[in-house]
Amino acid sequence: MTAGCWPAGLRIPGQTGTTNDGSGTIGLLDGKKALITGSRRGIGAAIALKFAAEGADVGLNDVVRDAEADKTMAGVAGLGRKFSWHQADIGNTDQRARMFDEFLEAHGRIDILVNNAVDSRDVPFLEVDEAFWDHLVGHGLKGYVFASQRAAKEMIAQGGGGKIVSISSVHSYRAWPHDSVYGIVKAGLNRMAKSLALDLSGTGINVNCVAPGYIDSRVLPLSEEPNRGGAGYADEAMEWIPSRRGGLPVDIANAVLFLSSSMADYVNGETLLVDGGLLTGGTPS
Repeated sequence: MTAGCWPAGLRIPGQTGTTNDGSGTIGLLDGKKALITGSRRGIGAAIALKFAAEGADVGLNDVVRDAEADKTMAGVAGLGRKFSWHQADIGNTDQRARMFDEFLEAHGRIDILVNNAVDSRDVPFLEVDEAFWDHLVGHGLKGYVFASQRAAKEMIAQGGGGKIVSISSVHSYRAWPHDSVYGIVKAGLNRMAKSLALDLSGTGINVNCVAPGYIDSRVLPLSEEPNRGGAGYADEAMEWIPSRRGGLPVDIANAVLFLSSSMADYVNGETLLVDGGLLTGGTPS
């Protein structure tokens, strides 16, 4: 675990504004402490940077630490926020417990949990074995359930409520070829949000999901960043997306920010689709 607060003037390559996408901020999460699983890159990293830009200190988690993880930590630090790093598989009971212990030691409390870590491999149903099932369900569903339970217990003990947001998927609403296990896991998250919202009634804890569509989370050279979400990404699906573009990690980060802020205090047990309208008129196979 690494904790620190780097100089506010430090910026990640290509960063010119106060946020990772150059937009203004209004401090929606000032003083909040947020733990984001699966946040070394992609959607998780975008959420971490968005939260930091809005005033939160963040704990970053993933199963490996690499150059992408270091880039994300530098980005959070460059926004003047405290960060901590927690290398753990959230599907592993001991590693998950250590992650929370280290986060609480570094930050003192937890106000927001974002469940994002998942393995999205597609495997034809007749080739699914128990090892793959246990792996994907272990960290993509069981890990989310028990991470949410630990976060909720801490939030109740410290008082003040909190927000739990899980990243679901359009795969929770309809099937694509070879996505049986992934789809089952994601559908389970939507149902989990409803049950937890009900079981945590009166605690001030809100539990919701965000369901992304086609999101361009590829690792790209800086020179190609302006083309993210455009031609060359999910071209076969564009005619089915009313917004006529692939989604960006920041699109999901914006939705998670809303659900994690006081603006969503009366949103509970819901799943918010962020898919550019993909599911409105049917989808390609």
